[in-house]
Formats: sequence, C-alpha cells, structure tokens
Amino acid sequence: MIKFEDVMFDTDPLELAEELTTLDQALDITICTDEEAETGEEIYFGLPAEIGEIIEVRGTVKEAAETGDDEYEITVNVTAVDAELKNIAIDTLTGKTGDTGSGQPMWAKGIKQQNNTYAILANSPGGMLTAAQLEVIAKLSAAGAGAVKLTHAQRIVLLVKADQVENAVSELEATGLNIGVLHHGIRNVRACSGPLCRFNQQTDSITLAQEVADRLFGRTTAFDIKIALSDCMRNCSECYCADIGLIADKGTYKVVIGGRGSQVPFRALNLTSGIKPEEAADVIEKIVDWYMSTANDGERMHKLLLRLGSEDKVDLSQLQTEFDKYSDGVNEIDRLTDQFTRNNGLKKLKTALNL
Repeated sequence: MIKFEDVMFDTDPLELAEELTTLDQALDITICTDEEAETGEEIYFGLPAEIGEIIEVRGTVKEAAETGDDEYEITVNVTAVDAELKNIAIDTLTGKTGDTGSGQPMWAKGIKQQNNTYAILANSPGGMLTAAQLEVIAKLSAAGAGAVKLTHAQRIVLLVKADQVENAVSELEATGLNIGVLHHGIRNVRACSGPLCRFNQQTDSITLAQEVADRLFGRTTAFDIKIALSDCMRNCSECYCADIGLIADKGTYKVVIGGRGSQVPFRALNLTSGIKPEEAADVIEKIVDWYMSTANDGERMHKLLLRLGSEDKVDLSQLQTEFDKYSDGVNEIDRLTDQFTRNNGLKKLKTALNL
C-alpha cells in the first residue's frame, strides 16, 4: 500500500478542483498526519503530483492508528479525485510516479512549465524518428502548445495542457516512442550520425543505441545514467561528458566513463579499448549492473569514482600559486585532486569488471 507523508486533511471540500470524479475502482492508501480521524469519516486532502499541481482527493477513513505523540497513520479508501487530473492522480496513488518511494524512475511526463503548459519528454535512441512518429508529434503539438523542443540529449519535449498528458503519452507510446526519465534511470541513449557519416569507422552507433535502449529502458538506478555513442574520434555525441561513452576507432570502441557536463564539468576517463561492436552492448550493460550494485542513492558515476578512489590521498596544494594566476573562479587544485581520485576509483572498477 502506497504511503504519503505529512498530509493535512479536512472534512470539507478543499475547493481545489472544479469537479471531483468518482473512481471506477476505489484505492486504498496510507497517509501520515498529525491530525486525528475517526473510522468512517469522509475526508479531503491535497495530493502533490509531479506536474507541479496539488490534486484534490476525497476518501473514507478505514482505519486510524496512533504511531507517536500526535502522529497518526490513517488508511484511506480513496473514492474521488479532481476530474481534470484523474489519470495523473491514479498514477500517483498507485505508485507509477517517482515521488512515492515506489522504486520507479521519475518519469518525464506532465512536468509543469513556466508558461503553464505540461512537458512530456520522449526518447529517440540515436536521435532517430520515423515519419509516423513525427506525424503523431505534430498532431499532439497542434492540439497542445503548438510547438515542440529538442534537447541536447536527442529527446523530444512535447508541450500540452494538463488534461492532455495521459492521452499524449498513450499516443506516443503507440508509435514506439518511450517516455524518458528525469532522475533515477537510464536517459535517452545518444548517438552520432553513425553509418550515414563519411567519417564512420565501420561501426553503427544508431543501431547500437537502439539495442542498448531496448536492454536498459525502464531500469531504476541510484541516479541518472547518460550514455553516448560516437562512431569516430571527432566525438560528435560528446561522449566525454557522459557517464558511459563509446568512441569508435578503426572498427572497435574505446570506453570512457564518469564524465559530466554541468557548471563544473568532468572529462570522462578511459576505461578500456578494443571493444568489438558486437560486444559493446554487453560491456555497457555490465557497467550499468556494476553501478547499480555499488552506487549510493543520488550518486552519479563521477561521484562514485571519487568515493571509491578517496582512500588514496594526494596533495597538490604546492601548485596553488601557479593556478591562481589563471583561475576563472574555479578551484583548479580541487579539480585536479578530484581527477587523481577518480583515476584511483577507475582502477577499482577495472578490477571489478576484469577489464
């Protein structure tokens, strides 16, 4: 049973919704609160949703138990929710979103934007879309905000109204477009132009991106995992800024790991090389499995390498004066120390994976 913390309720409607709609099948949830309730009492409360809205919910108290001083756990039989946000409410109440501790990734659907539209991020492994997918995207966009956004990670951002989110998700998925994740999962697998490009190194990053996506889509991870594939050393997919990157050279792949963009970037480190194209998906999955078994919650790959390598200390403080002459505000000693530390962590990864 899904449990929601720190819930405040009332015995009168909250008037957050213009209309409440009765659920086809009532749902039981547990709420934790500092308010006492009586069995059989009808209550109303606000349910925070990932789209940024508070959804009004009506339910009947089935059981109330005191768990501490002015602390109660109440089993509620939910009977009605905001009519406009019914499907989103059901997803939240049944643990299909990332906010309830259900062990699921945080899915990138129905994210409220500054212009009061709601964003859906659709994956396109390798950055490839079919004519049929583009047709559906155009239709949904016309009914919504009239525009879509492309991200650096080769994802489509569709902007719709709140009551269009669930239908849009269904129509996108019917064309083979999976909804991506915001956090705690595998991001869209990026790829360069692959065999379409004259610099290709007898590899096919587009096909590999689809294979990796098929294997790993939907997995829950400690935090985000970004995967990028480039079919030559020009590295158009920016593999050195990804958690896992593969760069082709003369028919095989070099594997780099632990990269990050953001305000203070980290360049990925070389893990291994000479990986044949037919071995590449297995190597990526092996790294992901290791990460899932080793990382702490909320720990990106570069932070995991830092933690593993932190046992072997290095002191570079004697270089501080020279770095200060050219610093742009970033502490270069800290960055260089982190680079040494990540290298130490990388050695442990190579041993663990026998690479």
